[in-house]
Amino acid sequence: MKSARVTKIARGYARDESDSKRLKAAGVNTIYRADKGETLDRFKMRAGEFLGVVDGLRVFGGKRDIGQAIKLIHSWGCVVIDAETGLQSRHDGVEMMRQALAPKLRPGVAEEMQALSVKSRIDDGRLTERKAKMIWHNLGYTVAEAMELTGWPQSTMYFKFGPRRKRLKLER
Repeated sequence: MKSARVTKIARGYARDESDSKRLKAAGVNTIYRADKGETLDRFKMRAGEFLGVVDGLRVFGGKRDIGQAIKLIHSWGCVVIDAETGLQSRHDGVEMMRQALAPKLRPGVAEEMQALSVKSRIDDGRLTERKAKMIWHNLGYTVAEAMELTGWPQSTMYFKFGPRRKRLKLER
């Protein structure tokens, strides 16, 4: 929920250089960086000022650290505001906490991870599931031959593809 009031962010607090650049792009001039040792106990703000952050309250660390940091900043009479979304710790604290604790993946990362997982299984000598299923149900191969050709264990093929039908031998 974006705040209807336009607020001037007095100072910013960033985890690293990338967060610092995002705060500068939002118009924040004075930025403290956690990776340089500029922690909350090293500076103090005046009552009524806004401390700008990005990605919710993620900059403060884990759940316990976030609670302690917000308590300290509110004791100064200040409010934490997300420079990009406009969320404020006094009004939107729950949403900011949710954003901070949610896993943060770039767009497309999950798809890349899944593709790498499939590639690693195929590169280790296993056939794709589709090809393995075709070989498993081809009764021209014995179970041992099917396992050797596909690279899959028998138990996995049986579990995934079901039992093989027994071949009927016709007597002449």
